[in-house]
Parts: sequence; structure tokens; C-alpha cells
Amino acid sequence: MMEQQDSPCAIKTKKKLAAALKELMKTAAFDKITVSDITEKCNVHRQTFYYHFQDRYELLDWIFYNEIVEPFTDNICADNIQEKFLNIFETMSNDKQFYQNALKTNGDDLTRYISKVTSDQFTEIFRNLSKESGLHMTDNDEDGLMAEFFGYGICGVVMNWAIRGMKEPPELITGKIEHFFENCKKLAA
Repeated sequence: MMEQQDSPCAIKTKKKLAAALKELMKTAAFDKITVSDITEKCNVHRQTFYYHFQDRYELLDWIFYNEIVEPFTDNICADNIQEKFLNIFETMSNDKQFYQNALKTNGDDLTRYISKVTSDQFTEIFRNLSKESGLHMTDNDEDGLMAEFFGYGICGVVMNWAIRGMKEPPELITGKIEHFFENCKKLAA
């Protein structure tokens, strides 16, 4: 999803629509919620909704992008990746019902989308680490393959954690990922 520059008023309206959808999803499945339900909840006209979003799915994507993807990808590097993961888990945990319902609705598409974004970020991290360490991949696609492997793997961990009910605290699951990365570094040495 490509983000365009919105005016402060447009951002405020989008956030209002997003808050309404999230509130509705605490008690109803996404498939049962209509655009009319969303606009009635936040007291705006249907035309206002369609000015900002094509449909409910685009609104759902906008929420994921702004709450999960953008904060994760903003200035990500090897030094802050654990903090970025903790932020994802805390964001999802703080709005547990919404994220669990959203994953049930849009799970496969969302998994592919987040895996792609995560893989792209790992590609950049691996390229930077390769430059810093002087390590050169044997194949131009090797860093892309590693990034894809980690991207899909991490996405799977996040999705499974959510589907299983987010029972582990964000700090614990982040610690497990950090431990995994540390073990990978030791194996690679």
C-alpha cells in the first residue's frame, strides 16, 4: 500500500473512521460491518467515507499500514529491530480483539502483504550488514532469499501469536525473537 500525503483534516477523518471500525469490530465480525455502520458510528456521511477509502478493506489496510507497517519500517536497522518487534506486539496486544478479528477476515492477504514488507526490510538490513562487515553474498539473490526467509518466518510468528490468543506478553515473544537472532549470529560465526 502506497501512502500519499494527506492534509491534517484528511488524516483526522481517516483516524475517526478507523476508530469507528475498530470499535465495531470489538463486538462484530468484519464481514458483518457495513460502510453505513462505520459512518453512523463516527457521525460522518457515507460520501465522506468514499472520499477517503474505496471500501472497508482499504480502511482495514490503512489501519494495518499506519499501526503496524509504517512504525516497523520507519528507520529500521539491525540496532533497533527488537524495539520495532516489541512495538508490533504491544500495538496488537493493546487492541487484541480488533487484530484477532482482522486476521480472521483478511489473514492470507494480510500475511502476504506483511511478509513482503518485512522481507523488503530484511533485504535492506542484510545489505547494510554485508557492507559493514565486509561479508559479500555468494549470489546476488542470496541476501534476498535470506530476507524472504526471515520475513515470512517472523510474519508467521506474529500471526500465530495473534491467532493463538496473544497469551505471551509482548516482552516475552520479543525476547524469544531476540534469542533466535542471537543464535543465528552464533551459528553464522
